[in-house]
Amino acid sequence: MTDHIPTARQTAGGSAYKPRRPGTLLTATLATAVAAASMLSSAAVSLIAGRSLLQSYVRDELGVEVGPDAVGSVVDAAVEAAFGSLQARAYVWLFFAAVFVLLLLPVRDGRTWARVVLSVLTPVVVLLGLRDLTDMVSPITGFLAALATLGALLAVVTCWLPATNRYVRTRKQSRRSQLG
Repeated sequence: MTDHIPTARQTAGGSAYKPRRPGTLLTATLATAVAAASMLSSAAVSLIAGRSLLQSYVRDELGVEVGPDAVGSVVDAAVEAAFGSLQARAYVWLFFAAVFVLLLLPVRDGRTWARVVLSVLTPVVVLLGLRDLTDMVSPITGFLAALATLGALLAVVTCWLPATNRYVRTRKQSRRSQLG
């Protein structure tokens, strides 16, 4: 038995050869989905519970209960200012989650343009994730940022592995031979 893979011009079993999708593309698709879901979850947590997370973070950092006195009003103003930043980050996460969701099917199909877009966006996602990890407002936002970062990195690595490149090349040849 040989490891012969028919080219696009050859036939397998009398019909045109259709390349089998490699597991690397399934992994890239799942990693993209995990990254998108964690980005969406992080944005939801920040928008829904951001103020209370920031207030508990400030209380923990100061080590005191904040009341309605002058210190409390200063802390409330700081929490509001920090919430603006947290809210802006949540909107950025929503944008990247939407883009990653839109990339799911093209990445699954091994489209080169989708793999390039994923490769260009991943460093930005990694930097955003690292920023959320260093701020560490709450453990849940840190976990979701780490999950988004690792998912994006896994997706970009697996979509450029040799098995994926062979599949894309063979699929492209198959389409050209069917057209020509």
